[in-house]
Amino acid sequence: MTGIPPPATSAKRDPPPTVVDAPRPADLIYIVGTHRSGGTMLGTILSRGAGVFYAGEIYRFPYPIFDPGDPLRGCSCGSTVAQCPFWTGIQADAQSSPRLLPELRQGQIRYDAWPRLPFTLLKFFRHDPGLGRYAGRMEEFVRILAARSQSSVIVESSFSPLRGILYRRAPPGEGRIRFIHLVRDGRSFFASETGPIPQGVEAGTPLQRAPPAVVARWMIFHLAAIALCSGDRRSYLRVRFEDVLQRPRETLGAIQEFLEIDLSEAIDLVESHRPFPMTHICAGNRSRLAGSLVVRPELAVPPKLSRAHTALFWMMAGWLALLFGYRPGAGKAPGRPRSGD
Repeated sequence: MTGIPPPATSAKRDPPPTVVDAPRPADLIYIVGTHRSGGTMLGTILSRGAGVFYAGEIYRFPYPIFDPGDPLRGCSCGSTVAQCPFWTGIQADAQSSPRLLPELRQGQIRYDAWPRLPFTLLKFFRHDPGLGRYAGRMEEFVRILAARSQSSVIVESSFSPLRGILYRRAPPGEGRIRFIHLVRDGRSFFASETGPIPQGVEAGTPLQRAPPAVVARWMIFHLAAIALCSGDRRSYLRVRFEDVLQRPRETLGAIQEFLEIDLSEAIDLVESHRPFPMTHICAGNRSRLAGSLVVRPELAVPPKLSRAHTALFWMMAGWLALLFGYRPGAGKAPGRPRSGD
């Protein structure tokens, strides 16, 4: 591993709300895995790299954020999205491109939804022109984000591996796409999905929240991430949420080497328990509404589940949890992953 550069001395500036360069190709860092795995935290950490903008869950554009619109949705800048100069500017930029938003909406319906997985994969492997056009429109939206934020790298935490591979069908000449497969202890995911639902958080259906379904979703999303996104090891890195919290210098050092961006300022903020500013995040964990985030190592400890739920998790997903380096026993942070993981 290469050495970590000295901490940056200049503060990251808020993206200008009005001055916009012409859209140009931008690199994309796509966080893949399951929701409730720390994507907002990791995206915020990565945004401290020079030229990096964390855009959150881009799969929510244009529906429902722009179409039909969500007047109460908050941005981390303190405004609602409907009043935020950055996001109203993004909407205006997108509307100036002929049929961009309608075609993105059509693609959401046709290709993005999980029930469309067999259809989308068939079109993907057949190099379907319609899917290629949708991928090109997705990339165009990324370029708009990069131009308005004056960034060269966009971070997206939509998590869906299906959406992730769609970017690979964008026309040649677009920026690079690299995948960070973010894994969180399945017991933490289970507790989050089956516990009380905070106000304003999407609950899912009762079937989706049934304990066997929750464990199955944790397995399916991670296996799909490995199957669909890890083909090129030069563009895929698997990272455990707990390692970011407990071994930030080692873990973020590996990420910065993989991404070729300087994260020394982020490492310093994590190790000193100082807050990360959160800039114009409108889709992600509700912690974004606080406007800043402090990385807390205690979140690495998995919760204590009931005996029945513990048995269910290890019977269904124990083999995958072991592969990721997790071990039975509540109240213990995970050990180091196996070499090569």
